[in-house]
Amino acid sequence: MTPEALDVIGPWLDCWRVDVKGFNSDVYSRLARIRGWRGILDVAVRARRNWDMHVEVVTNLIPGWNDDDEQLNGIARWIGGELGELTPWHVTRFFPMLQLRDVEATPMGVIHRAVAAGRAAGLKFVYSGNVSNQGDDTVCYSCRRTAVKRNGYHTTLLTLHGSVCANCGANLNVRSAESPNGYGSGCEDGSSQGEEGAK
Repeated sequence: MTPEALDVIGPWLDCWRVDVKGFNSDVYSRLARIRGWRGILDVAVRARRNWDMHVEVVTNLIPGWNDDDEQLNGIARWIGGELGELTPWHVTRFFPMLQLRDVEATPMGVIHRAVAAGRAAGLKFVYSGNVSNQGDDTVCYSCRRTAVKRNGYHTTLLTLHGSVCANCGANLNVRSAESPNGYGSGCEDGSSQGEEGAK
């Protein structure tokens, strides 16, 4: 999407989900046949800064394609620096299909390494996706209480008051009809429905 197209629909959107496939031209050229990949990042930043949208980032980790440390650290640092440390990053497990059916499923060690890269970059909400009952919950980064519990498509709010942790008051970057900012779309950290399922 171009910045101009975003500006046309911006007034009516509360959330923006961006699929960041990697962090260099080679990965985007091979996976998506896109040359101007930085434009994708720029539009996500524009959604956040110009339109105050809740932005979430998804990266489907494909073994041998975008799972090296350079890619993971680059994406994590970009999220923290350009979108902010409260921006959710969903690192999702790849499963063989279509043109990539000969590529193995993402090993769990790669998912753990990506989560660690996100945390090392200062990101507060890094979720592992396409993984059963693991890494789905929103845990307060301040008091470590589980604020939002998830099991598949079922979500339970535990210690959430508007957009903050009801236990300690830390900003959990949740946007819902009950949030003080008035967004009514149900956006929240992990509400994206992309490859990783409901968050």
